[in-house]
Amino acid sequence: MMDDVFNTFNEQEENSINFSNNTSISLSEQQVRILTTDADTRGLEIANMSDFMGAYAKLQVSSLSKSSMSEITLDLPISELGIINDVIQQAAIVTKGDVSLIPDFEHLPSGIRDKLKKGIYTIGESKQVNGNMRAVILNENGIRVKDITLKRVFNNSGTLETTRSISNQLQMKQINDKLAAIQEIQNYQLDKDRDHAIFTPFFIARDYILRAQNAETLEKRNEYLEKAATQLMKTKNGINTEMRTAVKHLAEKSKWPFFHMKSTINTLTGHLADDLQLLTKTCGITMQVYEYLGQPQNVKLELEQYKTVMRGFLTHEINNTGYTAIELLHDNFRYNKSNLDCWCIFSRELESELSRMERLVTQENYIVTLEDMEDE
Repeated sequence: MMDDVFNTFNEQEENSINFSNNTSISLSEQQVRILTTDADTRGLEIANMSDFMGAYAKLQVSSLSKSSMSEITLDLPISELGIINDVIQQAAIVTKGDVSLIPDFEHLPSGIRDKLKKGIYTIGESKQVNGNMRAVILNENGIRVKDITLKRVFNNSGTLETTRSISNQLQMKQINDKLAAIQEIQNYQLDKDRDHAIFTPFFIARDYILRAQNAETLEKRNEYLEKAATQLMKTKNGINTEMRTAVKHLAEKSKWPFFHMKSTINTLTGHLADDLQLLTKTCGITMQVYEYLGQPQNVKLELEQYKTVMRGFLTHEINNTGYTAIELLHDNFRYNKSNLDCWCIFSRELESELSRMERLVTQENYIVTLEDMEDE
């Protein structure tokens, strides 16, 4: 699923409309690029659509990298190569001391990462520039195949907020990846009420975003995006309502499991697992819509509401049962050898990710880029 982040943006057609050549962090006048795959534009399975959280983080990294507030640097306050290896393999912000490295998604090919993880490729110091940290990637024969370039990001109010937002999106992406892994073990049929509350407005929003991507004027683009935002709001509220109802019924039925068909409890736990993932995808695509509309306050609001829902899932007691929603899921989930205690483990990881999202990024930040040798 991590590879989807790096493949999510396809090349535009030659006749695409380019509203602006602006390379600042703002996307308010740029052409919309949200729905990029066949599953995004024509599919009916939301779970198969792009990782919108990861794509949003990628978009922000690209804008930050092109901004006037970053420059290529060879003089780095890093004493070892391990942190560079970590950021390339994990495709996540990695912090060591007062330095943070940010992955440049457009230049981190999955094939390179896979071979680094397997130990086929290694990272070594540059032989061309002795004494600095312009690291290189070596193949199994010790031959240099990629250079690693780092751009120093100068901190101001704009770049700090963008870096913090990138970090948040990557944490949300990791949450989504963990939910996707759990979701694979649940298979069930969604009923018409769920279709009406969640999927219908989501796909209406998808259609508006497609029209925005093909719009010939900025005004028409924004008109479609506003309509998409309205439908996405309905989707989000539908998901939250469904989750609240499912948790309430799960609490009631799990008190007396012998008087209820086990299939009912399994359906409720399946719906909850699905809705957690749907909520994350919906939040990711909604924040992108507001970003293109130039409404950072709404981007922040969506993120805060998402964190509130997820934290409530971890901490709020349900109907005086003494259990939280995540604990009810843990107690009623169908486990086997491959997924033993997955919700208990996930709850600890989610708590950790949410705590990290609360911390403001204030360290020195660097964007890690892999360059082809012929580009020198």
